Amino acid sequence: MDQTLINDAARAVHLLGLALGFGVAILADLKAARMVLRPLSGAEIDMLHAYHRMVALGLVLFWASGLVLIGLRTGFVAENFSPKLVAKLGIVTLLTFNAVLIGKLGLRLLDDWPGARFGALPFAERARLAALAGLSGAGWISALTLGVFSTLRTMEWDRLSEIIGVIYLLGLMGALAIALLSPLVGFFAARRSAREF
Repeated sequence: MDQTLINDAARAVHLLGLALGFGVAILADLKAARMVLRPLSGAEIDMLHAYHRMVALGLVLFWASGLVLIGLRTGFVAENFSPKLVAKLGIVTLLTFNAVLIGKLGLRLLDDWPGARFGALPFAERARLAALAGLSGAGWISALTLGVFSTLRTMEWDRLSEIIGVIYLLGLMGALAIALLSPLVGFFAARRSAREF
């Protein structure tokens, strides 16, 4: 089979995996963020489970096509791996690990606290959920950044790791801020709702 055709097909599947994973992860994060203002319904939690399965499918497509592309471009010879490729592998590995944790811990935690507002959860539970969301957002943004900006293709590891590190740091700091401030946001949202009645 023509190697160019295989490469193009793998790239198309890779983009599909990115679009599916990134797009659905953003939808899931936005739906879960509603919990800061009000409890999620059972139907919304069920939807988050469905979103998680779609993100998992996106990651499977991402891995499968990515391994084909790596094989075509490097022959799986470590010396042929660029800093950008190493960064991509690290990010997709973290995204995969985080997706497993979301399924095992995050969604289970939501199932265990039905009808609870985010700010009403114990801080440890809020911090865990927020960290999972922050890592997910940072991972998908990092993957998108590496795929979009061609200047990163030839960047040295030191500079590239700084950029990715800043994205992850901002994601985790934002998550911590949400975990800390969500009780106040929920309090003011509840007062506002009470005044409207």
